[in-house]
Amino acid sequence: MKFGKTFETHLTIEWRQQYMRYTDLKTLIRRGVDGAPTSDVATAAQHQAYYAAFEEQFFVECQHELTRVNNFYLEKLAEARRKHGTLKLQLLAAARAPGHTASINSLPSQRMSMVSMPSTSSSRKLMTLRQLRNAYSEFYLTLVLIQNFQSLNETGFRKICKKYDKYLKSTHGAAWMEQHVTNAAFTDQRPMQRMIVEVEELYIHYLAGGDRARAMTKLRVPPLGEPTPPRMVFRAGLALGMFIMLACAALFSYFRRPPITGNIEAFMRLYRGPFTWVIFNFFMAANVAGWQRAGVNHVLIFEIDPRSHLQPATFLEIACTFGILWTLSILGFLFHDLINVRDPFVFPLALTLIMITLLINPLPIMNWPARWWTMRLVGRVITAPLHYVGFADFWMGDQMNSLVTCMADYYYIVRFYAVCWLRYTDVDFCFEEDMFVPISRCLPAWFRFAQCLRRFRDSGSKSVSYLMNAGKYSTTFFVVFFSTMRKRTDDGYANTFSNPYTWFYIFSYIVSSIYCYSWDVIRDFGIFQIWRGEHLFLREKLVYPQPFYYFAIIENLVLRLFWAVELLVLYHKLMIPYNIKTFASILEITRRFIWNYIRLENEHLNNCGHFRATRDIHLAALNPKQERMLESMMIDPTDGANTGRTKTDERQRLGKEYF
Repeated sequence: MKFGKTFETHLTIEWRQQYMRYTDLKTLIRRGVDGAPTSDVATAAQHQAYYAAFEEQFFVECQHELTRVNNFYLEKLAEARRKHGTLKLQLLAAARAPGHTASINSLPSQRMSMVSMPSTSSSRKLMTLRQLRNAYSEFYLTLVLIQNFQSLNETGFRKICKKYDKYLKSTHGAAWMEQHVTNAAFTDQRPMQRMIVEVEELYIHYLAGGDRARAMTKLRVPPLGEPTPPRMVFRAGLALGMFIMLACAALFSYFRRPPITGNIEAFMRLYRGPFTWVIFNFFMAANVAGWQRAGVNHVLIFEIDPRSHLQPATFLEIACTFGILWTLSILGFLFHDLINVRDPFVFPLALTLIMITLLINPLPIMNWPARWWTMRLVGRVITAPLHYVGFADFWMGDQMNSLVTCMADYYYIVRFYAVCWLRYTDVDFCFEEDMFVPISRCLPAWFRFAQCLRRFRDSGSKSVSYLMNAGKYSTTFFVVFFSTMRKRTDDGYANTFSNPYTWFYIFSYIVSSIYCYSWDVIRDFGIFQIWRGEHLFLREKLVYPQPFYYFAIIENLVLRLFWAVELLVLYHKLMIPYNIKTFASILEITRRFIWNYIRLENEHLNNCGHFRATRDIHLAALNPKQERMLESMMIDPTDGANTGRTKTDERQRLGKEYF
């Protein structure tokens, strides 16, 4: 693989603007060589003057790149030193090391919310060992990323200088490299290496009970650009093949051997919810694969441990596993009499129980960290007003809003097996809408509504945008209310358009669609910032190909307005309500699938703007005594010694705020 490709593959996406512009410098060299005057039309003096001017231009550009790389590294190094010193003080105090007190007033509380709260001595307490392990794990990842930043940029400067000498048949590139880059601060690996070694030793001694293997398992980060293991790809491919085969068999069997007439509606109702969940998981696998391919750091955005996050192949395997269970249950329902099972409804029940068991099984198998993360996130969404709301929380709430039909279907499943099963021969009435169905359709919107109010409460600026977002979700309540009233009163009118509730329903849905669509494209996608030029109707920074954004703008609008098509289809009786609702729910999941790509990309670019490449470690302010201890700990013993490295003029001194 050429170095340019390796460079792009291994750089930290959030710091992209701070790396040397290797590709631009390589293009500059080629342009300089191609633009040189030929010997037929230029004298030797003109040749010499051209190459001298180009050399000056090239090394001015290199110097600019070197200064930017050097300064960014020094900022990150100073930031890392302070975090390291603060964490060390916290660790030694928590471990009651000699010379470090662990009284209630020794260290401020680690539990800092995003809102600055006044700290009092009565509320201060030490970090727990679990908090310290998490903090050191994240801090170690930061150090690894800084080391990668050093090595990639140093290699990039060396490669570009060699390329300059090769194309221009010169030795000035190697001389410039030796004079400027070799002695630059970012090429000195020793400060970072010392810090990494000390972090490892502290973790091993205080947090891993002296077990080095256990400590390194928690600290080590998978190599950058590590491919998906072949066994994982094989399992995913095998599961996908089995699902496709069983899905075809189930579809063929349904047309050749359909359920008895009295069970058809129950069959459809009981299997639509799990089917929607299967489709959603396939879309999630595609989302993760797309984010990774485009360089969108979803692991950081969702604040997942990079040592245990799931690969796209694992998501595909999970989706296919649920799909296989779904198809096997359908085949069991259709052929129950041939396998001596009297009641076919045991198969949908078994499917639902198995899927729930696979999710909540507490044993440390089958991607337990990912399952626990999902369950904890869903729990935080349901109890939204009680917790601070992060990105992952409201992202999950938005997914639940697109799965509202699936949630209503699971309510039907619970009601069927709790009330009707084994009690009635005719079970069609068990799937009629009751008062709890509209409530279940409002619940996802309520969760997001409560999250927005909590965000408004926690925001120091009390931004009105949170209230505007809450207003967007409140429109769902009106849509569900008028839709329910329309269904319950339609029989008293000649046609649905004679019913006043129909017009209230249409008006509320128009307001909701315009409100939600405007928020999607302006706030969630962050587009419509440029009104002329190359990126018309988009924004300056784009990750995906430009046509994809135009497709998303149109697709989101069309699918947001599909309710109008649904209304007309039902009015003209072109499809039964169940079928058109199923089609609409799949389209809504598809809309959310496309939304996920651009919403995560917009958040990713926000992280890039703040150079945030790891999860934040919230550290409380130290008291004056600990500040003095921290300053003494941060003194580099080699700063005043003769280390054999000449400090160059490019090494810019940083302000006190960095230390």
